[in-house]
Amino acid sequence: MSKRKPPSLTFKSLLLDNPVGLLVATLIGIIASLAAVALLGISGWFLSAAGLASAMGTALVFNFFTPGALVRLMAILRTAGRYGEQVFSHDHLLGLLRSLRLWVWDQRVKTPFSHVYQQTRGDLLQRLVGDVDMIIKWPLAVIMPWIYGLLGCLALLLLALSIKLELVFPILIYAVLQLFGMIWLANRLALPAVYRMQALAVHRRSRFMSFFSALITLTIRGHWQHYGDRLGMLDERQKTLQQRLQHVVSWQKLVSHIFTIALIFALLMLCVSWTEQGATLDTEIDGAWLVALILAVLGVNELIQPLANAVLSQGQSQVGLRRLNQLAVSAASETGDNIPVPSVEAIELSKFVGFYDPHSVLRLPNVTLQMQSGQRLRLTGSSGAGKSTFLAALAGDLPYRGDVFLNGHNVCLTDQPKWRSQIAYLSQQSVIFQQSLGANLRLGNPQASDAQLMEVLNLLGLKEWAEALPNGLGTLLGAQGRDISGGQARRLCLARSLLRGAPIMILDEPFDGLDGSSIQRVCDALEHYAFRPKMLIYVSHIDSPLDRRSRQLELL
Repeated sequence: MSKRKPPSLTFKSLLLDNPVGLLVATLIGIIASLAAVALLGISGWFLSAAGLASAMGTALVFNFFTPGALVRLMAILRTAGRYGEQVFSHDHLLGLLRSLRLWVWDQRVKTPFSHVYQQTRGDLLQRLVGDVDMIIKWPLAVIMPWIYGLLGCLALLLLALSIKLELVFPILIYAVLQLFGMIWLANRLALPAVYRMQALAVHRRSRFMSFFSALITLTIRGHWQHYGDRLGMLDERQKTLQQRLQHVVSWQKLVSHIFTIALIFALLMLCVSWTEQGATLDTEIDGAWLVALILAVLGVNELIQPLANAVLSQGQSQVGLRRLNQLAVSAASETGDNIPVPSVEAIELSKFVGFYDPHSVLRLPNVTLQMQSGQRLRLTGSSGAGKSTFLAALAGDLPYRGDVFLNGHNVCLTDQPKWRSQIAYLSQQSVIFQQSLGANLRLGNPQASDAQLMEVLNLLGLKEWAEALPNGLGTLLGAQGRDISGGQARRLCLARSLLRGAPIMILDEPFDGLDGSSIQRVCDALEHYAFRPKMLIYVSHIDSPLDRRSRQLELL
């Protein structure tokens, strides 16, 4: 997969991902499986032949060593083969897991920025882990057991052919029923339940998460019992589906055993002649070889039993494959990439509205406005009016409806590289990475010198704090800024935006968590000649000196 780069995952691509590793594991498994069948067959022949030799008085000349050595050899091959199969199959699984992770990452990289937010949720992460876990076991749980069963039946056919030609036909019917008929029937009975159970598991998990996150609220308002009853109904539905699947597996194993018993009975009937004295073994058939064949049938029956669980693994793998393929996306669209102007001097929005989900019932207001270079715009409105959604869509992080004109040209802002190169966007969340202070700031401008970093920190009132750190700009910050205050994290994110030096700055609550003196410093920094943008669009629930020279637009 990582080499072929298929547009979507298929079972064929899984098999071809590391064919050598899978082939080695399969060959070792075949040796172990056939050795297990041969062990029973040779043991049965050996015991029967030795008993007949004793009964006939030829035990002294009977060759005990060669059959005994073969029995020992088959036992060693069976045991060593099982261990070898596990080692090589696990190595293959690790390689398959690595390729699946790379494939998922490739889809993540190709995902448009406006859709990235859909892949940052905890439920999606959990789903990915579950889907990958279901897929990686597919070769071991589905393909290899079927191959072992097929080769075991072929070995039975060869052994039966060497004993008596008529014995081939019941074994052939047995193989067709076990390897094809039973699997087809089990798929028809079990796969719909597997699909429903997987979908129900996702729904059930989201219900449980929302239940525990709102447990106190539900308890206070007296709705805990009602919500708990609904969760209980989901549990009962899942238990019912699980029981149905277990019944299918149990019945498949039972019918498989019945087929094996019927085959043994048929083989005995074909090898026995009925006379007035009773049943006698046909003279052309060696009794020891017949015993070996019957014991080999029991050995093949053990190889076929895992096929019952393979039906469930097949269904789960198909579900995981379908769900992972939902992540497959084409490369980011180049629509609107040819903006015919080097810089933006005028912006016009017509009935512009951003959204997270195109099917959402939430209706946000359309925005129509015009802005020229040198102007500022402050958005206001009640909570939930769509201010942050508007800014995210304007920054190209969310899809939107409406028209956007840059310097009079109608363009698409979503996943637009040239538009992104001209904006600095400060989202409502302060994101601090587990890197040094300097590395966090240089995310805004990788070429910024230490002097420039200290200059912007000084404007925002963080220079003394930075100089007091153990390693200055090289001091490692904790993940998500856990070792700094919320106000410091906010100003560091703003410093990153200022260092970008973009002509258009889009700020979502830049003063959130700041005191009066810090707000004044932020305003002074935005007025500074080195960092002052040509256009400033911001949302703030706090009045500031910036408002004096800014237009006001209220979203209703």
